[in-house]
Amino acid sequence: MSTDPSVQRDVVEFATSFSPIRPSTFAVLLLITSICTYAYTRKALKYRRDTEFGKRSGCKPATSKLIYKWPLALDVLKDGFKAGREKKLLAFFTQYFKHLSPTAEVSILGGIGYVTQDPENVEAILSTQFQDFHLGPRSVAMRAMIGDGIFTQDGAAWKHSREVLRRQFVRMQYQNLEGFRDHLENLIERLKSSSGITDLQPMFYRLTLDTTIAMILGQPVESFEHEIGDLFSKAFDRASLVTGTRVRLGDLFFLYRPKGFVKACETIKTYTYQFVSDALQREAESLDKSETTSFIAELRRDNQDLQLVRDQVLNILIAGRDTTAATLSYALKTTALPVGGGPDGRSPLLVREGMPVAYSVYHMQRREDLYGPDPLAFRPERWDGPELANIGWGYLPFNGGPRLCLGSKSG
Repeated sequence: MSTDPSVQRDVVEFATSFSPIRPSTFAVLLLITSICTYAYTRKALKYRRDTEFGKRSGCKPATSKLIYKWPLALDVLKDGFKAGREKKLLAFFTQYFKHLSPTAEVSILGGIGYVTQDPENVEAILSTQFQDFHLGPRSVAMRAMIGDGIFTQDGAAWKHSREVLRRQFVRMQYQNLEGFRDHLENLIERLKSSSGITDLQPMFYRLTLDTTIAMILGQPVESFEHEIGDLFSKAFDRASLVTGTRVRLGDLFFLYRPKGFVKACETIKTYTYQFVSDALQREAESLDKSETTSFIAELRRDNQDLQLVRDQVLNILIAGRDTTAATLSYALKTTALPVGGGPDGRSPLLVREGMPVAYSVYHMQRREDLYGPDPLAFRPERWDGPELANIGWGYLPFNGGPRLCLGSKSG
């Protein structure tokens, strides 16, 4: 060791330059370290238990995986947003799905999930393993537009909402639907006055919105003010388009809130509250005191909070406005899908807790191995013979299981 006084002095100064760690600081550091160690150990043990569950269930990893060019699949996200703006999202998905197995692994932004077009898996998600899945962040993503209602609820709250609405839909099957004729005649008149190439989609969307409002409130939007009817319809279109994109983003839904979205949500909530209030007031003042009460009156009877009535109305409106071609669910607990694993895709597939699983009815109902070599052809006679006699869960016009569409009997 050097005896040079200057070196010894430097060593002493270096050693004394650090203030001693106070006991309180040390305790905090120890606590943080302990929490991180506990969290890591717990996660590692759960991962091992899940893996063992998968082995016992005969699960094999998916071999069909989404192909992307940019890191984190940013190219897929970019092109997906572009397709959404151009209203070509289903065609965009098709170009990927045609190169994948019916069930495939998807990794976007570092997260892993699955997308399936297998009837067996769809049946598991919607019916036989219904209790294993929930809405997850999809529920929060939709609340900005439609609030707290049947499409944003799980568990007991969802069961209660479904039972309340189910009674009303059953009752409506026996109502006089003559009033719907007016909306169809309005559509026909708009078509007659149009010239050249006509985009039918917005007209059909407006038809479903008008008929659904008439069904719930007992009168059309135009019975309030025509300008409000147009404003409401445009705001509803805008908000529902953005909400659909937010739902598809899963946990990252909060990153997408384009200009005009919040305003559109405020518009439809404000006017729906007004519609509900006016409809209830008109019914209270009506001279017709028959025993049959309206849909909106029954909702009001079940919810004293008028805002909750408004939210349920919005939930029904979005169902009438736009059917779901693809839906995203999340594993509430570690489970296994019937198929999708292994080289042939016919082995069970492990789904860890919290993983997203999307199922696409649109693409499932266009599979050549299910519907024949011409699934896109208009050939209704395919339903007459044995060709589709055992299609089962391969055909889902109204979803299925406990979340079967309440309006299926009216379809």
